[in-house]
Amino acid sequence: MRRPEFIARQSSCPSGWLGRVIARIMARETTVENALALRLLDPRPQDVVLEIGFGHGRVITELASRCSQGSVRGLDSSRTMVQMATRLNQATVDRGLVQLDTGDSSALPYASDMFDCVLTVHTIYFWSRPLDHLREVLRVLKPGGKVVVGFKPDSERFRSAFPASVYRFRSQEQIRDLLFATGFKRIEEIPPSAATRDVAFVTGFRS
Repeated sequence: MRRPEFIARQSSCPSGWLGRVIARIMARETTVENALALRLLDPRPQDVVLEIGFGHGRVITELASRCSQGSVRGLDSSRTMVQMATRLNQATVDRGLVQLDTGDSSALPYASDMFDCVLTVHTIYFWSRPLDHLREVLRVLKPGGKVVVGFKPDSERFRSAFPASVYRFRSQEQIRDLLFATGFKRIEEIPPSAATRDVAFVTGFRS
């Protein structure tokens, strides 16, 4: 059954009361892939970490716990999600450990060579020009830093379930090639499976 377009648009940039409801649903539905993404990211206590598209903010909470001697930044296009995630993480925001911003990841509001690692899950469908976003990720990563990208790869099942006016699905090979084209020198891949809820992961390392 195809997801209605207005629901799909809320998934891409949640707003208002409906956006908050959808975010709570997504928090439950994405638990498995978010846990795997965190294992792949494997941040150290002193790391400076960025999550792009943090949504409900539960991954930010876990990152703050793991990076207690570093810092955590989050960027989301939705003001509603920034407000929701800030409330969830108010204590670490008040301490200065976490900072959450509204913005567009094709023009990251951060200095070059700032982050040890970057995480983004279920966002690349909404990037009409993904190279612009990935080049920004490469720019803000420190030498030796890494990005973990999680996504549902292209398939007839996903294309039939989500409106093409909102979602653009790409194959795992296409995402890998995009990271190579961006300038990432080493790529690691985990294919979709039942254990990952059909989500694939591509990790790119900056040289």
